[in-house]
Amino acid sequence: MRRSLESSGMGSEPIGRVVLAGVVGAAGLVVAAVSSNPVLRVLAIVVAVVVVALCVLSLRSTHPRQAVLPLFVVPLLAVVAGVATISVGNALREPVAPGVGDPGFSPRAAGTGGVADRIAANPDAALHAALDRADGLVPNGSATVLNIGIDGERVSVAAFDPSTGDEVSSSYSPSNGWSPPRHRRAHVRDTFSRAQVAGLALDKARPAVFAMAAQLKADLQYPHASDGITVARRNSDGKLVAEFSLSGNEFEVDERGRLADTAGAALLDTVMALAQRVMVESGLDPGAPIVERFDFRAFDDAASSISASSVQNSGGFVVRLAAGPVADIVVVPGAFPVIRSTERTYAPAGFALTALRTETLLRVRDDIMARGKSPAYDAELVGLEVGRVPGARDDTPAIRMQVGPSANRPAGVYTLDGQLVRSGRY
Repeated sequence: MRRSLESSGMGSEPIGRVVLAGVVGAAGLVVAAVSSNPVLRVLAIVVAVVVVALCVLSLRSTHPRQAVLPLFVVPLLAVVAGVATISVGNALREPVAPGVGDPGFSPRAAGTGGVADRIAANPDAALHAALDRADGLVPNGSATVLNIGIDGERVSVAAFDPSTGDEVSSSYSPSNGWSPPRHRRAHVRDTFSRAQVAGLALDKARPAVFAMAAQLKADLQYPHASDGITVARRNSDGKLVAEFSLSGNEFEVDERGRLADTAGAALLDTVMALAQRVMVESGLDPGAPIVERFDFRAFDDAASSISASSVQNSGGFVVRLAAGPVADIVVVPGAFPVIRSTERTYAPAGFALTALRTETLLRVRDDIMARGKSPAYDAELVGLEVGRVPGARDDTPAIRMQVGPSANRPAGVYTLDGQLVRSGRY
């Protein structure tokens, strides 16, 4: 083989042997590095070593100075060729999103990836299609619908079959159409009908939901598995709502297409006016001494509650009543109030909600921030509880407030008119 190299046209010139050694050696190293076949890897290394060695030996006898060139050329070409090979291979393995007209193309997938892409652009059409499908699942199924889900281009519906006690469901995707019916024993039987959602107007509610999310400064940066719309009756009270979910934030629309007007539950400077309005709408007098405890947590995720409550994770407020028939009222920003009843008749000492003035609460907040030397941007991170202080000698209601994130939250106990009792939460 050495004679053949020397006798060939390429072998007679030193540059030809240098190029041959570089190309074959680099190719052998690249194949050995990227191939998953062990036999091919060994063969590539053997061929590269043999060819480079023969080229070097032939050059040493005729052109000693050029004999060292392959030792530099081979690694250089191996690096260049290796990087190119790996880059091309990764590009070929990268999945390519289908384009218009391709199988599996979806307008949602081809969108800008913004927040608006997470909610179907025309949810009313999807709602009507789901109701029609319910009639195909159960005789007159659109009169006994359990839930409807609208997730971009995908739609699901479940109807209750009163003759069997089953929940019959089906789902739709652009690529497969409606799936065959699936039957299982119904765990809930709280249904709604086509007539009850005739005024839902999801298309009209959609921009209002995005506007409220912006008003609340909701964190919508990351998609969430729950993103979409669910039409169903709430577990807490059976109220029929369409729940818009965005990055774990829920916004409710009622059967008349009205978005819940509860954004005021998000901030300290607006919560008391909303709480009084909700009490009045619930048939209660906010000026009567019937409140046992009032809890508030700002909507911002960095805020924290004074103690455990129904809004400790979501933000909002809870009005706990001293006696029945209403046990408490829970309001989360973006959701309709949940009013829970009780048969309790014993009435412990209470206070009037009107005794909590917004001006007083803001003054308390500012005092806590001044004492704790808090930065101005912590002003919205408020946790508040008004009622009997745990461990206190009497039942006199007091304001307990903390300001700032959970890792650093100065706090204080104050009288209802805003006088400092002591620093701390208790």
